[in-house]
Amino acid sequence: MNSFITLARTVEPEPGFIVRPIAWLFGFVVSFLFDIVYLVGAANSLGFAIILVTIIFRMCMMPLTIKSQKSMMRMRELKPELDKIEAKYGNSRDPEIVKKKNAEKTILMQKHDANPIKGCFPMLLQMPLFIGLNFIMRQAFLYINRLSDLYYDLAVAVQQVPRFTELFIPKHLEFLPPALERNRIAAIEMYRTHPGMSIEAIREYVGDFIDPNLPMDVARVLNRFSTECWAWLQSEVPASYWANIAELNDRRQAIESFFGLSMIENAGLVWPSILLPILTVVTMFIAQWLSQQRMADPNADDKVKMQQKIMLVVMPLVIGFITITLPGGVALFWITSQCCQIVTDFVWNKKDGIPMRLPFVKSEE
Repeated sequence: MNSFITLARTVEPEPGFIVRPIAWLFGFVVSFLFDIVYLVGAANSLGFAIILVTIIFRMCMMPLTIKSQKSMMRMRELKPELDKIEAKYGNSRDPEIVKKKNAEKTILMQKHDANPIKGCFPMLLQMPLFIGLNFIMRQAFLYINRLSDLYYDLAVAVQQVPRFTELFIPKHLEFLPPALERNRIAAIEMYRTHPGMSIEAIREYVGDFIDPNLPMDVARVLNRFSTECWAWLQSEVPASYWANIAELNDRRQAIESFFGLSMIENAGLVWPSILLPILTVVTMFIAQWLSQQRMADPNADDKVKMQQKIMLVVMPLVIGFITITLPGGVALFWITSQCCQIVTDFVWNKKDGIPMRLPFVKSEE
């Protein structure tokens, strides 16, 4: 009865019913590639698996990316004709006139196989993987079998520590808040009166709690331990028990870190993890700059050019800011994806003889 521990906050929420299948699908792929990388070496294996997943994903997207690029190029070539249609019908808001104008534009674009929406497809297709990886990295041990086994052994080792449950209770809390106490009592009561009800079902009903007798429940808490938490745990656990925990934790850290950068902890604003948001901004800026060189319209007015310059700065900063709040593995995915885009655009620009103009430098007439 008293074995239940109510957590002050949800350790990590499960993905919703829409994202859950995406997370499990990509989780299966990540786990498969992780096993391959792990056979080569355990160190940095999770990071290399993410890079491998991203490269394979980009390669699969290549035909669609080429089609979208060609469609965008045709849209640029058709712009003078589209402008003529705009001038022909003017700025009238009459529904019939607007309908005729849009119909004429559609016929023109279909004739030349141009579609402005196609240019957005590659970016949109990255978003499911981006979202799925967010949940995978936060609970990688649920998706990657080798990590699951490691966390199980680690939880069992922690369970051997006398009164180990006290390690999960903050010392500054002398009592549970009333709401949490009610949840704990409700959970115990439901477990007693509904013996066939699963722990997951009870958790959904009364809130987040763990049964410290279950290793995978303990693993949920250990999964969210930061570097500082592990250091604190070492100071609290007797040396005779810490040796086994330390060996397992070193293996865990070797897998989950990528050259010193954690793949499961939020990137944050501290050194060296701040490198991930910085690299996200830099790589996305370069990728957008190369793309703008390829798609640049020499007849564009100053207003359009200014909007492009603003987007060149704003979009990388927005994505970089978002990356701060996401696991390092998600940032690594985005960085790798943008590096693939940089290589692709650079090769295309060289092949087509497009000059590389520096951003924000006015071209010579």
